[in-house]
Amino acid sequence: MKHDIWKFIAIILAAGLIGFMLGQALLGMLLACFAIIAWQIYRINLLFEWIENPRGNPMPEVSGQLYNLYRIISRNRNKNLKRKRQLSTYLSQFRKAVSAMPDAIVLIDDNGKIEWANKNADKVLGIRWPEDSNVRFSDLIRYPEVDQLLRQTTSKVEPAKPGVIVTSISNSDATINFKCVRYTNKTRMVIARDVSRLVQINQMHSDFVANVSHELKTPLTVLKGYVEILRDNAELPDKFTRPLSQMQLQTVRMELIVGDLLYLARLEDSDSIKPHEPVNVTSVVSTIVEAVGPLIEEKHHKLELDIDHSLELVGSQTELHSAFSNLITNAINYTPENGVINIKWYNGPDGAIFSVKDNGLGIAPQHINRLTQRFYRVDADRSRDGGGTGLGLAIVKHVLQRHMAELKISSEEGEGSSFACIFPAAESDQLNTLEQG
Repeated sequence: MKHDIWKFIAIILAAGLIGFMLGQALLGMLLACFAIIAWQIYRINLLFEWIENPRGNPMPEVSGQLYNLYRIISRNRNKNLKRKRQLSTYLSQFRKAVSAMPDAIVLIDDNGKIEWANKNADKVLGIRWPEDSNVRFSDLIRYPEVDQLLRQTTSKVEPAKPGVIVTSISNSDATINFKCVRYTNKTRMVIARDVSRLVQINQMHSDFVANVSHELKTPLTVLKGYVEILRDNAELPDKFTRPLSQMQLQTVRMELIVGDLLYLARLEDSDSIKPHEPVNVTSVVSTIVEAVGPLIEEKHHKLELDIDHSLELVGSQTELHSAFSNLITNAINYTPENGVINIKWYNGPDGAIFSVKDNGLGIAPQHINRLTQRFYRVDADRSRDGGGTGLGLAIVKHVLQRHMAELKISSEEGEGSSFACIFPAAESDQLNTLEQG
């Protein structure tokens, strides 16, 4: 920059000297200034043309500050070109990866028009790319549940919402799972997967469990009857008394397992229910407490109740009774003698909450996420001694899912455990609607 300034000063002084010799020093300096300005405008114009079309216009031969400017622009341009080539490579690799996925991937804009689709979109959804470019997604995929899922996705980038499962219109044997996530601020990604095989396997599993449980019910009843007859026989030798007692105990336990399996099978017939009756939770808890009274006295537990008598739910009283009973019974069975069982029913910030808390042995953190799995046991020997079937918490989970609620488990070894059933605030609104009707 200093070099350019001194050069301009030298030109102006030289022009002034020549003008002085001709008797027009000021005019000479003024003309020199105009010439310098015109020359700089010309050089800047060359720079602009080069920036607009660097390939068509060679880089002008310049010096001074403009030369430095050319170098900076050229260096940044090369960096941008390199970055652009890298991004193009990444985009190409991404599209190849997405195309290789077994799921159908479709990108749509905020107006619902298709911007891109992978090859599997044709197999799963019948959407072809690029033939269906700029076609509205809802014009090709006509499912009310999917339309609602797309409308629920806001303009902000957010986690994926729970998907919806629909039966294919063209093939009644095909079941498709749809999910929608924000890909960019202006683009949504629809992910569709054919889950027909998974649905069939789950149905076969449910049918198998239900059928086996049903078939076991009759022989268990017969076996239990004969064991009772033999035990009541006065002529039976004493050496058979203990084996028959063990047989009767295990028969009763097997009956409980079969009963719970059949109950779980009925719950799995549908994922949710339409709330149809107000449930007086106070009455439900009172009935359960009365039923477990002898067990509480036997183990010398202290029972603490904190119940909001004005708070009710909408749902199935039978199912809620089963879920609450399982939680209370578990707390009693797995808490050592002289323990404290706290039962609360109250209105929390996220909805109505039913909680059962004990001061028992507690549960290690690695077991908590698996407690609601069927037959999962933290301590198999302790669970069997307590008479549990290993299905209680699985029943609780399914009942809560059918009531759009969730089970929150917190525990610390040596400090006890807390099981909280959180019912959404919407349940109270539904109850008010029923009462007003």
